[in-house]
Amino acid sequence: MEPVTLELTYPGGEVYRLSHPLSVSVTRTLESPAQSLAASFPIVKGLLPGIGVGVRVTRGGKELFSGFCDQQTTRENGEGRTFSVQARSRGGLLLDNEALPRTYYNITTRELFRQHLEPYGFTRLSVPRDHEAGIFAVSKGLCEWEVFRAFCMRAYGRYPVVARGDRVAVEERSSSPVAKVTNRPGEAGLRYLRVEDTLRRASVISEMILRDRQGNYSRRLTNPFGNPWQVRRRRYVIPAAEYATVPLADGYQQFLSAQRGVHLAEAVLPGWADLWPGDCVEMDTGGIGRQGAMTLWRCRWDRSDQGEYTTLTLTSRAYS
Repeated sequence: MEPVTLELTYPGGEVYRLSHPLSVSVTRTLESPAQSLAASFPIVKGLLPGIGVGVRVTRGGKELFSGFCDQQTTRENGEGRTFSVQARSRGGLLLDNEALPRTYYNITTRELFRQHLEPYGFTRLSVPRDHEAGIFAVSKGLCEWEVFRAFCMRAYGRYPVVARGDRVAVEERSSSPVAKVTNRPGEAGLRYLRVEDTLRRASVISEMILRDRQGNYSRRLTNPFGNPWQVRRRRYVIPAAEYATVPLADGYQQFLSAQRGVHLAEAVLPGWADLWPGDCVEMDTGGIGRQGAMTLWRCRWDRSDQGEYTTLTLTSRAYS
């Protein structure tokens, strides 16, 4: 296995390095702007780490994670001393900071991006077009990412994601697979140790009733994606302030979120697979069939004394 190194940066710029991890895990997910890290390393007496700010993890000299330290723990027991750290990438700042409550008039996507995301180090935005909203309300309690996310769902019917290189993107996912998961003899692809395919009828919402401005639940919506499994699961919804002028968009995004859980596939691969949430991945397994092209929803890499594995969680491309 490739050597893994952790670099902990102190407030003054000094760097504390550790190697030979007891365990390390890096998670990337399409539903969050922040990657997460959890790692544990052995330490020797006299080399105790100080208070860290930045965290960087490399594998074979290649960067796998870079972000800010959320928590660090030094522990001693009968087996020795260990140092554990939990950290998130720059996207964690968008979750930790509450947005100023206000109402925007004639605000565009790029202007909102400059107001809410650029102050935290995000400078690259990719959108189909620069949309303008006549009125857009930011209610109390929303974090910076929730504000931009709601605006994009309202403008494009799609959530933004933080892609490689901290690029914020609101665009159609590519339909060209970047990888193929298969154990079929003679076929090239990523080999797997275990695969699962799950269908969840309980994830479906069959109908919603929206409350209007007079306080009456008067607008009934049925699942726009259909209901072939004959589910009966109703929700009463008070549209959020940011959807006040387009309440149907709030209902649609809730239907969409529920549909993502209908069909999930999971594949456990040996080693490290350099994939990113949003990638199109083809699933072609022998024992449980051919799932075809799916969207990578979550990618988690784990290293411990049990080995090195990458776990892929995939969902239907129709809802991502």
